[in-house]
Amino acid sequence: MSAAIVYVNSTQGSDRANGSFTQPFKTLTWALQQVAAGSVIKLAEGRYSRETGELFPLVISRQVTLLGDETTQGVRVVIEGGGPFDSPTFRQQNITLQLESEAQVRGVSITNPAERGTGLWIESTGPLITRCQLVRCRRDGILVTGNGQPLILDNLFVENGASGLSILRNSKGEVRRNLFRNTSYGLAISDEAAPLVAENRFMDNRSGIVVSRLARPVLRSNQIDHSQEYGIAVLDQAQPDLGQPQDLGNNIVRLSGVADLRYEGRSPLVLAGNQLSLSRIQGNVSLAASQIPAAIAVPPILLGNVPPMGEPGEVETPAIETPSPIGSSRFADMLGHWAVEFVDRLAQRSLIRGFPDGTFRPNQQVTRAEFAALVTASFAIEANRAASRFSDVPTDFWARTAIYQAQAQGFISGFPDGTFRPNQPLTRIQAIVAIANGLKLGQANSNQLIIYRDRAQIPSYAVDALAAATQQRLVVNYPDPLVLQPLMAISRAEVAALVYQGLVLQAQTPAIESAYIVRPNTELPLFSDTETHWAAEFIRALANQDLINGFADGSFRPNRPMTRAQYAALLVKAFEITPRRAATSFTDVAPDSWAASAIEQAYRGGFLSGFPDQTFGPEQNILRVQLWSSLVSGLDLLSRGAADLNRLNFYQDAPAIPAYAQAAVAQATELGMVVNYPDLKQLNPNGIATRAEVSATVYQTLVALQRLTPIASPFIVTP
Repeated sequence: MSAAIVYVNSTQGSDRANGSFTQPFKTLTWALQQVAAGSVIKLAEGRYSRETGELFPLVISRQVTLLGDETTQGVRVVIEGGGPFDSPTFRQQNITLQLESEAQVRGVSITNPAERGTGLWIESTGPLITRCQLVRCRRDGILVTGNGQPLILDNLFVENGASGLSILRNSKGEVRRNLFRNTSYGLAISDEAAPLVAENRFMDNRSGIVVSRLARPVLRSNQIDHSQEYGIAVLDQAQPDLGQPQDLGNNIVRLSGVADLRYEGRSPLVLAGNQLSLSRIQGNVSLAASQIPAAIAVPPILLGNVPPMGEPGEVETPAIETPSPIGSSRFADMLGHWAVEFVDRLAQRSLIRGFPDGTFRPNQQVTRAEFAALVTASFAIEANRAASRFSDVPTDFWARTAIYQAQAQGFISGFPDGTFRPNQPLTRIQAIVAIANGLKLGQANSNQLIIYRDRAQIPSYAVDALAAATQQRLVVNYPDPLVLQPLMAISRAEVAALVYQGLVLQAQTPAIESAYIVRPNTELPLFSDTETHWAAEFIRALANQDLINGFADGSFRPNRPMTRAQYAALLVKAFEITPRRAATSFTDVAPDSWAASAIEQAYRGGFLSGFPDQTFGPEQNILRVQLWSSLVSGLDLLSRGAADLNRLNFYQDAPAIPAYAQAAVAQATELGMVVNYPDLKQLNPNGIATRAEVSATVYQTLVALQRLTPIASPFIVTP
């Protein structure tokens, strides 16, 4: 079997099923035997172990993706176990997963409790591992050997026995934005390995990074805190690249138990642009002069030669020199906090400040006035609304200017009674809507909201803005990304993360990878009521193209009729409409109606017309025959040649087709635009078109125009 997506559920599945969403397999072992290159195996929440039928080790074949839940780094999608594996370079090992080239593992937790058990084994291949947790493996979370060239991005390595990650032999690859915590060696690099190691965090390990033998890794912008022994240990003849005059290292190493850097080599180890304290260095280290302009260069730190280290008990621990306040050292109460990077980067831009005692107080509530001050300082947005005057904002109020500016920019409004209530705490949903409105994120599919488990608490006024914010990765949720808590007061840390994401959307600052940024999961059913519907694939495809929307409760309501106004709005989104006639006014379409513009465009493009009494009937339901007529007319499809009316003989109820529409229906049939459920030969031309039928028809029209790829459906009328 070769399927695009295969579903596996260890608690509700069966290996006698077909692997679909509604009939998932039970074991990953069986699913891996069924798939071909290019397939995705989607794991439901649960535990996959020997007790649930798995046979270890498991091999993720070339170009196969193993997908759990990236939004939570796979915290509830757990693969646990191990089995014997004969490595060409390491003899027999006990491993959980072996990854072949171009395989991907995304959003799962992996544990190998066996003696000397390793989670992921990568040998001379180039897979991708992202947003996973490697937890409590008795040996290594991941071991890379041979000529491996993996991408290891945004993972969490916790409580592994030997190393969170080992990179050996001649391996290279990239290790970026991972967190290594409570492990013997966070990252071990040996032999002649030379990976790029950048933007990682190491906390509370025995040693952060250990480089040995002839390894030559490149270390950039890593932060290593509270290592029990060494922040970085460079042993044997290893020569890591810790920064060059024209390419600063930007590594921060501090608060290590024995030394921040231990270097055993004889030739000097060159450092440029790192944050290390003079008294925390052991070995022959040389500071290189930076060639970066002085305005942005890291202040030089004088480094001297320190005798080789003896046993920990024989070394007198010198006083720690406090480095310049960068990263989480800026605020005393932010070390290890989930929002530390968001807060620190805003502080570096002088957009937020702490308190005189050196704290940030991340959990303190934010008032409406404080929020107004932050957004006006952060975003250069032109005023687009007339200024208001608020009765409770006196002329000497500290945030008066910011409040009026934020209101004029569209970020935040007052209340109907003419007040602003500056000292009232702001809720989470109010802050999200404010940023979305101020940045003009527009609308998005409301089905995006189905990912939130507490979506019933989302106010109706916030649906469109929240959907757009979710789609564009503005929303940051801690501790569970999928529990929005919309009505809770927002904290200083949460506002900082939200504003930072807004700056990312404006390309004003680089993105931060965080497990708490909400990422809509496109593998989940988009709507709660379409998964087993005959038109599910058409609906899903259009929704992913942002052409149709669902409702705030996560449903699509496929069998509900579609009005002429709704259909006009869909036409405008789906097709490039060229005006073919002058605009007109309809007596029943108000100029400020939500659909006025779409109705005008659909009329001018020849898709829809009004009635003799100069009305449009925006709330009238669209008929099935009107679908084909409007599309053939508006897209000028009859210009491709005369319609073959003999095509209509296929339909048992062909006499019911109005004379004006016969040529259009025949052409639509010829082009594969007609989708009939449940009976292909029953056209039902004068029936009311449902949302599902309109979706299928529009999709097939886009296929006929070669804008979308065909969907296999037994209900498409094939000429």
